[in-house]
Amino acid sequence: MNEGRAKIRTPAERQFIATLAHGLEVLEVLSGDGSEMTLAALSKRIGRTKPTTWRLVHTLVRLGYVRQDLETRRFAIAARVLALSACFDGMDVKEVAGPFLRQLSARVSETVNMAVGDDDHLIYVERIKTTQIININLHVGSRLPLYNTSMGRALLAYYSTDQLREYVARLNRVPAARKYTQNGNRLLFEVLAETRQRGFALNDEDFAVGLRSVAVPCRNADGRVVAAINIAVPSARVSLRQLRTVHAPELLKTAQEISTALGYASRPPSVPARRNLA
Repeated sequence: MNEGRAKIRTPAERQFIATLAHGLEVLEVLSGDGSEMTLAALSKRIGRTKPTTWRLVHTLVRLGYVRQDLETRRFAIAARVLALSACFDGMDVKEVAGPFLRQLSARVSETVNMAVGDDDHLIYVERIKTTQIININLHVGSRLPLYNTSMGRALLAYYSTDQLREYVARLNRVPAARKYTQNGNRLLFEVLAETRQRGFALNDEDFAVGLRSVAVPCRNADGRVVAAINIAVPSARVSLRQLRTVHAPELLKTAQEISTALGYASRPPSVPARRNLA
């Protein structure tokens, strides 16, 4: 046998495109890690040389599947990677949102949460907690009201007229919600109208003393609001103005990335007119 003879590859091996596989390795590492990575760190994780890794990420950046921070030169997953096709329809929203939420929490150094609606409540499905947050016993699985939480308001603001009318009828029977339901539900409607107008919901210690938050909705492929995400901060350290001007833009950007990943077309949501359901 001639040892110098080229190795004969099987048909399956001949059909295997190694470069494509290496590119998918990059996407898997960035998606699984959830944070921005340097070229050196990424190269080490996928076991390739820096020049090879650079060619891979450069191609993926050009195609829109990876993004690079112009200041730090670090790489991170981009929304397009999760919007490749309808095969992502039905993927758990938490699974899709996870990498984006971790990136957001790392950027703002604050606690980030995601919740979905559950009748007249919301349920936490993700919580990226930092050491900065005040000691409130919230965790994945926590079930909270809609009317006095930022994520609840971000969900309520986009209820249909019928859904909101039915919800308000039930809320009127909740003694703890009287502040929002008296005078024909005036305060609740004002809060929801402001949320739709701004595109984000605010909570200024309405749920718990010492806690502020800002929340925005996330939409699926047909434009339906399927979840809400928020940034929660101690009120002693972060003002409402900071929530509006610093944190809200970051949150809106992340919500757009998640919505795009869920198949939502990049277009601004319509803003319903204020509805008087009294």
